[in-house]
Amino acid sequence: MSKQKEIFEGMSKELASVSPNERANYLLDKLSELYVITQNQAVIIEKLQKSVLDSELFFSLPEVTLMSRSKLPRVVISAGDVVPVGDNFYASEPFGNNDFFRWTGPERLNNFHVPIDRSEERNLRLSIVNAIKPEILRSIKLYIDGELVSYDIEQRGEGVELITVLPACNRTQDTLVSMFIPHLFSPSEVNSESTDNRKLGVAFHQLEVM
Repeated sequence: MSKQKEIFEGMSKELASVSPNERANYLLDKLSELYVITQNQAVIIEKLQKSVLDSELFFSLPEVTLMSRSKLPRVVISAGDVVPVGDNFYASEPFGNNDFFRWTGPERLNNFHVPIDRSEERNLRLSIVNAIKPEILRSIKLYIDGELVSYDIEQRGEGVELITVLPACNRTQDTLVSMFIPHLFSPSEVNSESTDNRKLGVAFHQLEVM
């Protein structure tokens, strides 16, 4: 016997045991119970979907392409540089004295191909001048060549610098630096008076490796 048929027969027997005058109320009670169960399940499913989307299951780090260009002892990538279309940055905006930042988005992953000479240990500093929500600054994940790395944080006004070390290695490829922002928000979600619906993460200023 199928589960559906088993439930049907069970409800039929239960309904038959109810007096005809009470059957309307009985059915309404059952519908009410079913509605509550459905609503509770919908809430659980929504939480599970959000949890999955906020995880790292839906992003993959690209492979680092073998590059023939020379490797440098110091590399600086700034928000004012020309950013190829599709690199998950919005247009540059002025910042400070003749400087710029770019909001990350609408996706959660930003990649930097860094032609740094890795024959000796290098220091990496990633400067962020703001975030759409302050708590985002403490949730950033940093990857070097696909490996999750730890980093120190130095406060810089409303922003931070993420600081880590690149160990020496023998490689001819660019170093892939990836920044993962778990949560994005639009200004209109943060401020009800805003009409800006762009999904934003952090305001990237500069990446320096030396």
